[in-house]
Amino acid sequence: MPVPVHPRLHTRGSVDASLIRVLVYAPAAARASWVETELADKAVMTQIGYSVAHVVSALVEDPPPRPQILVADFDALRPAEVLHLHVLREQGWFGRIVALGSVPAALRNSLAIEHVLGAPYVRDALRDVVIHAGLVAETTKLPVL
Repeated sequence: MPVPVHPRLHTRGSVDASLIRVLVYAPAAARASWVETELADKAVMTQIGYSVAHVVSALVEDPPPRPQILVADFDALRPAEVLHLHVLREQGWFGRIVALGSVPAALRNSLAIEHVLGAPYVRDALRDVVIHAGLVAETTKLPVL
């Protein structure tokens, strides 16, 4: 007999647990093109954020699975947008942030930014950071006692 499903729960289909989910905010066309080229990998699922408000909403309000990595062009952010990004940490999103551009040390600490990639943007730099982030770990089956 099938288990009844609660009416407010919806199945989103099966999600490939081996995919690295990345949300990208890069409003400048040239930077966005470089990011797109860097993350063109079958192990990476990329989503695009069209505003900082959209990015924050996607990372803290959307149902799981949420992106594990945020790649943001900090050179394109206004001060109010940088302040708004702090909502991510305040609301409990503990994913990794990869910053593009120049980021002061104080901002790097306050947002817990793990990697900063500055110009010149070389081939495979972002890809290596994302692929080797260590987010996809194999699980080990525990013995039954």
